[in-house]
Amino acid sequence: MKNVIELIEKIKILNHYQKKIKELSDENFNIFSICGVNHYENTHSSILVELLSNDSSHRFENKFLEAFLDTLKRENILADNFYFSMTNVQIIREYSTPFGRIDILIKNDNQCIIIENKIYADDQFEQLKRYDSFARKEFGNKYQLLYLTLWGDEASEHSGRGVHYKQISYRQTMINWLEKCVKISARNPIIRETLIQYINHIKSLTNNNSNSKMDEEITKLLSQNENLEAVFTIGNSLNSVKNYLVNKVFLPQLSQICEELNLVCHLDEYDRVNTAYAGFEIHNPNWNYFKFGFEFETKGLRNFIIGINHKDVNIRKEDTFEELKTHFKRNNQNWVWSDFPKYNYWDEEAMKAINNGEMAVFFKTELEKILVFTKELDM
Repeated sequence: MKNVIELIEKIKILNHYQKKIKELSDENFNIFSICGVNHYENTHSSILVELLSNDSSHRFENKFLEAFLDTLKRENILADNFYFSMTNVQIIREYSTPFGRIDILIKNDNQCIIIENKIYADDQFEQLKRYDSFARKEFGNKYQLLYLTLWGDEASEHSGRGVHYKQISYRQTMINWLEKCVKISARNPIIRETLIQYINHIKSLTNNNSNSKMDEEITKLLSQNENLEAVFTIGNSLNSVKNYLVNKVFLPQLSQICEELNLVCHLDEYDRVNTAYAGFEIHNPNWNYFKFGFEFETKGLRNFIIGINHKDVNIRKEDTFEELKTHFKRNNQNWVWSDFPKYNYWDEEAMKAINNGEMAVFFKTELEKILVFTKELDM
């Protein structure tokens, strides 16, 4: 235990200096963050298509596309001997097919690469299966199907089961590619700095904002023999710490909020960190057709959403449901929802917010907002 405490104190010192360095840099200013380019897949797809296209405004022709293919090879997504002809190559966003609209299609006369781009949205029913059917019909076996998410997650079972696709991530694959593009555009300051801003924005979305030099110092410290036992002790306890803070600290706070707002909650303690679609069950006793929805769309307490769901999908209130759609950013047949403000991924900052009560304040504020605009609705 003494070794663990000493190691934590050393890392605290290094983190303190890292924060000071960040405060002195320009990293906090980011035009993509300012413009809200966060969970909108279409916006990210537009940026990627513009960079990959050979006739775009950056004027580097196929160099960015070639760098992208090279990145995929280096990460063993594509085979080393994979060849993609640049003759008549086209990069198309929202490519319409009888099987659905493909986010990004890279194609030439007889080959294609399909990129399904997911930031926070759910998979559509059998989505990758449909795109796989399109590619086989149009290109035979000369195609690649890529599933792009922030962290390289798998597709849902109904979408990807039985389909040969490769997972790629913004956190690793796209950042590695964009850093290649920065080198290519080194003598064009406008494009170079825009790419750097986009890289920093992706790092922010994937909780990867850190100073590489300081990371190296921390890694060296953790790799020393006298620290390894403490490192593994801390690492093996991380998920337990998160579950403890959620179950023992936050659930009582949320229970108190529900009592104050006259809501009913069923807040069981369980391993939310490693459970898919974990969440919090809260009901308004005055609602006959609907219930609150708080849910992590991805394991690891990621992609946290807030919304309203039908109590019973067979008993519907369509006029109310249509009205609810106007208050949330996304919807499907049974749900309306938006990303939870600020704490969409429950990482270190979210855990601190639980400890200091800020998370509870956010929850209460969001619940009160919903109670206001649903007051006159037949719920």
